Amino acid sequence: MPSPVIPETITVHLGAPNEDAENVTVSFSDYIKNVASSEIYPTWPEEALKANIIAQISVALNRIYTEYYRSMGKPFDITSSTAYDQSFVYQRDIFENISRIVDEIFNDYIRKDEFIEPLFATFCDGVKVSCNGLSQWGSVNLAEAGKNYLEILKNYYGDDITVVFDAPIENISSSAPAVALKEGDTGRDVENIQIRLNRISANYPGIPKIPSTDGFFGPETTAAVKEFQRVFNLSADGIVGNATWYKIQFVYNAVKRLFEVNSEGLRYSELPQNHPGELRIGSSGRGVLILQYYLEYISLFVPTVQTVTPDGSFGQSTLDSVISFQKTYGLTQTGVVDRSVWNSIQSTYYNILSGINYEFTEGATLPFPGRVLILGTSGEDVRALQEYLNYIANTYTEIPKINVDGSFGEATERAVIAFNNLFDIPGENTRVTAQTWNALTDIYEDLYIGGFVREGQYPGYTLS
Repeated sequence: MPSPVIPETITVHLGAPNEDAENVTVSFSDYIKNVASSEIYPTWPEEALKANIIAQISVALNRIYTEYYRSMGKPFDITSSTAYDQSFVYQRDIFENISRIVDEIFNDYIRKDEFIEPLFATFCDGVKVSCNGLSQWGSVNLAEAGKNYLEILKNYYGDDITVVFDAPIENISSSAPAVALKEGDTGRDVENIQIRLNRISANYPGIPKIPSTDGFFGPETTAAVKEFQRVFNLSADGIVGNATWYKIQFVYNAVKRLFEVNSEGLRYSELPQNHPGELRIGSSGRGVLILQYYLEYISLFVPTVQTVTPDGSFGQSTLDSVISFQKTYGLTQTGVVDRSVWNSIQSTYYNILSGINYEFTEGATLPFPGRVLILGTSGEDVRALQEYLNYIANTYTEIPKINVDGSFGEATERAVIAFNNLFDIPGENTRVTAQTWNALTDIYEDLYIGGFVREGQYPGYTLS
């Protein structure tokens, strides 16, 4: 889960969650204008209106951020039922002053200090119904007594709340990865499920702990996934597809009470960062290899960051590269990669990656696109994969030539299987993971720059 953003649109179910009712999609600001016009009176003092509207925004964002209904398999973000969410009257008239206020603050929301998720800011009228949250009529009394909107909100939700101003507006897509995750995969989505399964296991101790939440899908993660699936009546295959992904998200949100006003809270330290633990001189292993890969690629775009050759060993060249990164980005030059330094390096890498056009250029290599490629995927990254495979197939004829069309079909799958088998890439041989991609681009680059490898010649690098 990244930091919350304001969605461009929100889908509202016009009834209770399990009621057969229409779903409508409207802009987020129009939704808030409708809720505010349905829940409160336009004649109230402006500070009371602002307090109520920010609470309404926070409730809606919490539903979206936690994927509360989506994780249940529902095709909507929130309902119009006041028993579950907040009032929404489709196509109703909007009050002019409420419309103006919403336009000013629709991308502001409240959260608890040190927590990430928007607060599920429960509220009630305070006359007919009381609740553990904001009293709508009570907010009027406080405003008339001279309190501003923040003082009103703190009166009901505590002094430890923070208003987040001007949150970015984005088109939000499903959090579930496009490709099911399984043993051998790596990345932030893997770390996401590891963090969540470990927290869930505190409430469901039969689920084994995953010793290292490092983003590597190993046997321990498979065992935890299988037991989770068994406990929650899913097919216990150890593969995290959509159903398992959303059930993990839903149960995690539930045990942490993220959709309650007294939430346990989601802290930034719980966001997946793929951090393998503190790295320094003498460290070795997969974490160091990924660190070196990040630094090597950053150095291609940031001249002041010293390049390093990925070999999985934290030696002098890696130390020099880390220090050069820390110097470039204004960090303390310790040469030690703790979580904060790792996060900075990883964020820099992904920022560069997000701006890359995956159009293939002869002689150039592209970084791993951040998603596993399998049968049925398509795009420019698949097209680049096909170009690399065809070039390598000129030398290694065991790999069949394929059409370059950007579509991962059966022919591309056969070429990937041949490549993975030929170079002994671990994991399922039908999938292009980060390990397969990096080996592929290494071999392509060596062949392109160094000429054809003679039969039986060692390619010049270690594959692991």
